Amino acid sequence: MSTRKHLAGLIGAALVSAVAVQPAAADTFRFALGFPSGAPIEAAKKYAEAVQEYTDKKHRVRIFELSLLNHSEMSEGIGKGLADIGYLLTAYSPSDYPFSNMAADLSMVTALDDKIAGQEGYAYSGAMLEYIMLNCDECQDEFSKNNQVYTSVVSTPAYVMFCNDPIDTVAAVEGKRLRTSGAPWARWARSFNAQPVSLPVGEVYEALSQGVVDCAFLSPTELTNFNLIEVVKNITTDVPGGLYAAGGSSTLNKSKWDAFSTEEKAAFLKAGSVMAAQITYLYQQQATEDMKKAEARGLNIIQAQPDLLAKSQEFIKKDLEYVPQFYADEYKLDAENLKGKAEVMLGLIEKWQGLIANANIQSADDLRDLYWEQVYSKIDPAKYSPKK
Repeated sequence: MSTRKHLAGLIGAALVSAVAVQPAAADTFRFALGFPSGAPIEAAKKYAEAVQEYTDKKHRVRIFELSLLNHSEMSEGIGKGLADIGYLLTAYSPSDYPFSNMAADLSMVTALDDKIAGQEGYAYSGAMLEYIMLNCDECQDEFSKNNQVYTSVVSTPAYVMFCNDPIDTVAAVEGKRLRTSGAPWARWARSFNAQPVSLPVGEVYEALSQGVVDCAFLSPTELTNFNLIEVVKNITTDVPGGLYAAGGSSTLNKSKWDAFSTEEKAAFLKAGSVMAAQITYLYQQQATEDMKKAEARGLNIIQAQPDLLAKSQEFIKKDLEYVPQFYADEYKLDAENLKGKAEVMLGLIEKWQGLIANANIQSADDLRDLYWEQVYSKIDPAKYSPKK
């Protein structure tokens, strides 16, 4: 053998040996979010850290903010594996998730009292987690049929009215063009002889600034998430109420999930509890800060007059009874089954309002511990979202 060939052989053997002793590279999961910044991105960073920690660095998460998939593409994109994990808003694909979305559409019940004012999202996240993960086989089927696994919740703070003119009476609402975020708020608008308008949140800035709409129903967090603080002039704080909770903030591709060991499934569920707590807590913290920024900027912050508040609550009580029938009619589903599911969800909302009222939530970790104790710890990872 020539010296050159001998050296080549030695180098090759050394390279093979070196590769053999290197630790296996971590699998990278692509996490798509349809947001440019704000609480969802910050929560996703904590989730990514949790995945690495709970999988002993076997898996890592790469975050794609407002690039890989937008909100309307998210459901199909997760299912087809264009993203391994996605911040899924199920209201963008309503016919695919009727049982999940129905529970989210009961959120205006939180506007009927103020015992946990400023913490409505904390309770609603807990109720949605417990409903979908432990009490709604139909919800699990909805995600499975879309090749997805639900591991975490989406829940904003309570909705307020961002308006061009001051709106605080019944007469002031009548005839206005109101950008709504779903069917319950559209029905609320019509009950006041106002016109509901459906627009993506990314178009609200222009719509308000050009007077295409008079008001938008949104969480205070969108003041800075979408720079609405630059165009909003008036904020009415205690109507319409309710919040957005339709979706899963760390929804996994099911093909990936099915290939996991039981230990990996447990790790991703544990990371899901981190995401649930982070998104809910950070959203509320951001909402509080954004309202302070709005006040400092000179925006007119007002409360509804008694006539508007009373009529709003009257509508909500009647509408809560109608929600399951709406879903039965819209999607040709069994009305009695949906009514039963609505009763379960309303009971869970009441339960979680009590839990939050008696808890001393000072951090996202406090919230994570509560969600873990009440929901995640009761899930058997080996049996959760099983293969069909």
